[in-house]
Amino acid sequence: MEQVPKEPENLSNDGADSDRKPLFNSKDIFTIPNAMSITGGILTWHGAGSIENTAGLSEVIIGRIIDVLDGAVARATGQTSNLGAGVDAGIDKAATAKLLCDLTRKNAAPKPVIGTIALLNTINAAATGIANIRNRKKGASDRPSKSGKLAMASETVTLFAYAGAYTAEHNGRPGLAKILRKLGRATFIASLPFATCAAHEYLKRATANNDDDNNSLNY
Repeated sequence: MEQVPKEPENLSNDGADSDRKPLFNSKDIFTIPNAMSITGGILTWHGAGSIENTAGLSEVIIGRIIDVLDGAVARATGQTSNLGAGVDAGIDKAATAKLLCDLTRKNAAPKPVIGTIALLNTINAAATGIANIRNRKKGASDRPSKSGKLAMASETVTLFAYAGAYTAEHNGRPGLAKILRKLGRATFIASLPFATCAAHEYLKRATANNDDDNNSLNY
């Protein structure tokens, strides 16, 4: 009788027979999107401390734009990953917190605006952290929802406007400062529906079981 050759016992199955998914691979660390996230965070962090100067404001704007573009670059280069989404989200939250603190310290934006943005970002970050801890075996990630992206874009424009108004005031341009404050107020109001919806989605994600891939948020 012909014998059937045995399969080698030392071959790995790369997790094919396991429900446990790795959070990230080593190749996900040194990527263009991660470099962009880090660069954008550094620029925003450094520029936030001197937004009364055009150089500081420019650093903040460039840093935030880089952070917005890193997701598109990740998709275009095929470098999307849970690690990249986590790096992007973590650095974004840290840079936003630094900018909010400096705007508050310099009295550059209304405290209700700063407080609302800070509260919503804290809720989203906490809910995302809880979701990842509860669903680690399912490979949960920090990827934002569509409403979260829209809220972030509106909040970014709001912060740009108030920071720009503060810079304009310190450079003898009160008329421009007034216009930028109105823009900041308008974009903040426009961001509230998206931000509220995003917070609801993140909280729902934190309390869900995530038993299937339909519960994940798209990056």
